[in-house]
Amino acid sequence: MMTESKKPQLQAILVMDSRKTSLAVRHQNFTGAWSQLYKAGDFYLDLSLKPDNHKAYLQGYIVADPSRLAQVQGTTALHNEQTQLTAPISLTGSFRLEVPTAGAYHLEIALQDQVIRLDHIEI
Repeated sequence: MMTESKKPQLQAILVMDSRKTSLAVRHQNFTGAWSQLYKAGDFYLDLSLKPDNHKAYLQGYIVADPSRLAQVQGTTALHNEQTQLTAPISLTGSFRLEVPTAGAYHLEIALQDQVIRLDHIEI
């Protein structure tokens, strides 16, 4: 877990969940794509899952007021008991993680001055 105790913690709140069901492919670990929008303080977090055979890509974009874009820099961590994945946040506020197995995960986004948390995300 990458939470830094000195930074304020923001719990992300689900605002929108749009599940799109794709055709199940035999022996496919991931069954469908989805998009979710979260609000955490002054930020919005736009997440989408893109399945690809036996893995999936979790893509995220942090939406902020243009005056706060400099604060969007940081690192993303997706983890559960079996998996620990990290990715940097780009200058545009986006990140992408290759997720090898479906399941329940925790997502933490450590920004310059705070941490955005999703305690449960189903992939």
